[in-house]
Parts: sequence; C-alpha cells; structure tokens
Amino acid sequence: MSGRPHVYILGGGLSGIAAAERLSRDPESPFEVVLLEARPHLGGRTGSYFDTRARREIDTGQHLFLSCYTGTLSLLDRLGTRSGVVFFDRLYIPLWDPERGLHPLDVPGNKSQLSAAGGLLQYEGLPFSQRLAFLSVARAMPKVDSDVDHLSAHEFLKRAGQPEGVIDRFWELVILSATNLPSRSVSAALLVRILKESLLSGGHAARPGYNAVPLTELFVLPAMRLFRARGVSVRTKTRITSIAETQGRIVSLSTSRGEIPLSSEDRVIVALPPWSFEKIVPLDWQETPLVDRINRLSYASPILSIHLHYDSPVRIPLIAGFHQSPIHWVFNKDAMEQRLIPETRPWFDWSGDREDDLLPTHMVSATVSGAETLLETPDEELARLVGDHLRLLDPKNTASPKGIVAVRDRFATPVLGTGQSSLRPEARTSFDNLFMAGDTADTGLPATMESAVRAGVVAAEAILSDTAGHSSRATLLPGETGNAIPA
Repeated sequence: MSGRPHVYILGGGLSGIAAAERLSRDPESPFEVVLLEARPHLGGRTGSYFDTRARREIDTGQHLFLSCYTGTLSLLDRLGTRSGVVFFDRLYIPLWDPERGLHPLDVPGNKSQLSAAGGLLQYEGLPFSQRLAFLSVARAMPKVDSDVDHLSAHEFLKRAGQPEGVIDRFWELVILSATNLPSRSVSAALLVRILKESLLSGGHAARPGYNAVPLTELFVLPAMRLFRARGVSVRTKTRITSIAETQGRIVSLSTSRGEIPLSSEDRVIVALPPWSFEKIVPLDWQETPLVDRINRLSYASPILSIHLHYDSPVRIPLIAGFHQSPIHWVFNKDAMEQRLIPETRPWFDWSGDREDDLLPTHMVSATVSGAETLLETPDEELARLVGDHLRLLDPKNTASPKGIVAVRDRFATPVLGTGQSSLRPEARTSFDNLFMAGDTADTGLPATMESAVRAGVVAAEAILSDTAGHSSRATLLPGETGNAIPA
C-alpha cells in the first residue's frame, strides 16, 4: 500500500460499487479505496443465487431498468456488461384491469412528448373519457420538485385533475412499482421527478429494459474483477459496528474484524441504508441534525419476490402488470434470459391473435411492492395466488409449480413520505470527512438502482473536487445539480 490517504466506503451495494468505481477510475487517483461490506459478497439488493431445483441462477428480486437510467447504464459500460440489459424499442407492456381485462400500454419510443401523450390516450384499460385526464398532468408539473414535497403523490394527482378511478386503475401501479409505496404514503416530489425524467421527456426515455443475465453476472462479478485490476481493497464479511468522531471528524471505524484508525486525510462514504447507519453512530450524535433526520428515514417498506418453477410450461407475456391486484408484476424468465429468443418474433404485435404474444416459460417471477399484507402468507398460498394471475393472462395456464422460492425482503427501501427532501442529506455533511450515499442521500429519486448509483458517484465526485490539485470536476447526470439534488 502506498502512503496515499484512504477513502473507506461503508456498504457494498450499488451505491458503494459506483463510488468505488468513480474513485478508482483515474490511475493517478490521490486515494486508496477500501470497500467494506458485511455480507460475503457485494451487490446489496441486486444479487442472485443458484437454485438447485430449477438448476439455474435466480435473481433475489426482479429489477426493471428504464432507458433514462443514465447513471446505471454508465456504470454497466464501465463494468463491460451493458450488453446484458435488453431494452424494448418502446414502452409496451400488457396491463390487466379487473373491469376491462388485458390491454397494452403502448408509447412510441421517440423523443416527442406529443407521441408519448398519444400513447397514453390510446390505452384501452380505461374509458376514453377518463384517459383525457392524462393531458392535465404535464400542465401541473412544478418547475422545482420540492415545491410539491409537502404533498403525497395521491394529493398531487388529485390537484392535477386525475379522477379517483384513474389513480386507482393506472397511477397506483406506476407509483407502487417506482417507489415501493402506495400513492398516499409517498412524496409527490418523487413522482414528479420520475415523470420528468421518463414519460415527460418523450417515449425514448421511458423504454423498459431487463437483465438477460443474472444480476450477479451483471454487477457483482465484473465489479470484483474491475476492483482487483484497479487495486481497490474489497473486504467482505466486515460489518461496521461503530464510528468514532473527534472535533467534527471521523477518527476511527470499529468493525467485526477490528479497529481501523483514520488519518487526518482519510475520508468515509456511508452507503448504508438509514436503519444501519443509525446503529453505528455515537450516542452523542443522536441530537445532531444529520442523525435526527436519518433516524426519521429509518422506516422500511418491504418487497416480496416469488419465483415459481414449472415442469410443464405456462404461457405469459415477457412482462405483465396487474392493476388493483395483490400481485403487481409477473415476468417470463425464459424469454428474459433468452432461453427463448424474443428478438426473432415481432415485438408484441397485438394486431392479430393476442395469444401470439404469450411465450412459454418454465420459470415465472412475480413481485409485490409495499408487500406488508402478504409477507406472512405461506408459500403454498403465494403459489396459488400467482397461478390465479397466470390464468388471467391465459386460461390454459393450469400447470402446477414444481417448486417455489419466496424472497421476503422486509427492509427493501426506506419510506420516503411527504417532506422527505428536507430529511435526506446531501453528499457533503457537517462532518469534515464524512459523505453520504446510498438510499439515504438526496438524489430527488426514490430508492431505485439509478438513485443508488447517482448517489455513489456524487459522493465520490464531492471528495475528488475537494482534493487539492485534483483536476477532476463533477460530471453531472441529466437533471442533477452540484449538490446531487435534481433540479
């Protein structure tokens, strides 16, 4: 090891990975980078495991990408795995409604906002008279996201002229999927930011994508290879137990493997969820504004992921969503992993028989966001519930699953309710050498992959820009300002 100062990154999820990549990018970097992770592996919520019954790698939870995920896609470019994500040519997803059945949401993939609006107006899951309400949403957008942070997403949509039926039968699924919270529990500022960066920028920014390889192959293994090549020290199975501070600086880290003293030039990036951070701070920090705000973010919303393996294939679309339903999304894993080759078929051509868009699969994944009510449901009941939804897509889906794995992530994302922008800290803190990243940091986005990556990069850029003689300047992502809060 050289005599260079260290940056210790606490947490090896996507935010920690992104921060370590940015700090180690320059061979002449003034810092040694040390990444500390409590688990045996990096990745956080973006991981996978080998299922012996299905004899294949299974993601712990299904993640969807959006074409506006500039930070995540840039990270994948650096990792050399961007080809592992497949994007639709447009936003086209079959959605099931209890009153009107199955209809596609079809938004052209060009840059025109008018064509995006036209795509929404053609969505037949709602009566046309109700679809006209979509046109008023763009007019209600505030110039500054935080201007509506005091409102819930539901309150904002009502003010934007959305009838209750449109909220229940369209927006609720959008909000749940993007924020892991119902519309009445999440800040309107987060919905505004999502819409500004995706649909309101044109259909090209709202194209969905999915990983065609397991998440471990997409993020974790290539990150380990990259860090090994760049000399980043990765210490897994190293839990942070406490931090010590003197005169406004972090002076040591206590870990499950011993004490790490910090020099006066060392820095610390916290890429932990808020409920983990509050456990490691000194008692006399509890009254500080930073810890008080983070403590108020330490309420979690769960996600339930259900993976079913069938001996006889069932036929479902690549991706399908369900309005007003206990199951929110189902995914055709064989098609997504290109065990079938959807590229050889016309993309979701609904002009003829709808069954043409049903692809066979032996593996189905289902997700439930904000899943408090289903967390304690037995696996057998969950399998029956998913089966009921598969039959809504095709009554011929009568096969029984051979195996089920239910992943109950009770601490998936923080609850970012009204006023969250006043609680989430910026990258720089009042402590000289402490920087915040992860779900806690204020990116203006909900706790998504993209938010985690942006937060990690901005924290790293803040450290580099503070380093005397370092020529790097913050490379900001679209919609970001220098303090990591999108305009």
